[in-house]
Amino acid sequence: MAALLTGAGILVGTAAAASLLLALPAAVLAETAGERNAAGRARVWLAALAVPPALGLGAALWALALHAQGTVASPHLGGLRPHLCLLPLLNAPSGAFVLHSLAWLSLLLVVAAVLRAVAGAISSHLLRRMMVRSGAPLERDDGGVLVIDVGRPASFTAGLLRPVAVVSTMVREELGGDSLMAIVAHERAHMRRRDNLLRLIAEACFALLVFVPTAWYYRRRLRAALEEAADDEAIAAGVPPESLARALKLAEESAELRPRVPSLASLLIPEPAIPAHRRARIADLYDRGAARRAARNLRTTVLAVIGLLLLVVLALVARRAVEDSLYCAAEQLLTAVS
Repeated sequence: MAALLTGAGILVGTAAAASLLLALPAAVLAETAGERNAAGRARVWLAALAVPPALGLGAALWALALHAQGTVASPHLGGLRPHLCLLPLLNAPSGAFVLHSLAWLSLLLVVAAVLRAVAGAISSHLLRRMMVRSGAPLERDDGGVLVIDVGRPASFTAGLLRPVAVVSTMVREELGGDSLMAIVAHERAHMRRRDNLLRLIAEACFALLVFVPTAWYYRRRLRAALEEAADDEAIAAGVPPESLARALKLAEESAELRPRVPSLASLLIPEPAIPAHRRARIADLYDRGAARRAARNLRTTVLAVIGLLLLVVLALVARRAVEDSLYCAAEQLLTAVS
């Protein structure tokens, strides 16, 4: 149990530090992708959420492996080497209690992340099964789009590995024509891109980093980028931009007039994602002739590459200090939780 608590503490602490350090490079890379390249921005924000936990897991395993080598690897023997040392905190009044509490909190966050992933997978599977059982195929459609009656306007994608696109009967009745096909094309784009699976990964990583401010920012930007990428793919497939903008406007107005009806399906069905922002973006990029706007900026690209290279060089130069810090963290946490 002590090793588990120690590993969890190092995992969460390293992930939090990495999340903060990635803020500027991620923002620059997203800016480099350009407004038109929403899919590229989505990859950047997903990486900003997923990379810190991966680094944290690697750091936890590395730290425990170093500690298993014994005192030969200790930075406190044979002359104190520079590192991030937790020994003063352990020796301080109530220091052991603080480290013990942080280790347990970290373990709870790891468990919460795992439970979030499992719960998301189960709810997505249940929603897909409910839609397949109760839905009917959309008329004049060969793409497996289902129509259901949930008492309010809704369109979404259900399922992870075999997603299905779903629209409610109200959407079909109130939109119709090109606007309905625009919504369908948007949901099909989510299906092709496996966005539900990407969201699940992002939510699990966010649960681990819920106390880190940058994680909230990455999560919000990822949600927006995924929706914008689906809009762009629908327009690239031939959907008129004005039809998609009109569909978003009508769906937004209809949803405001009809509140949710309490039911299991209504709890699982997601709300429309930032329709007002998406309408403004479509108008700016497409309706006003800005579609040929440059998607990349050389200066921001260079800055992003330089920033990432500096992080890599820093990690290589400070490799010994990083190892000593991980060993010290493992040593002090094991002492505190034992």
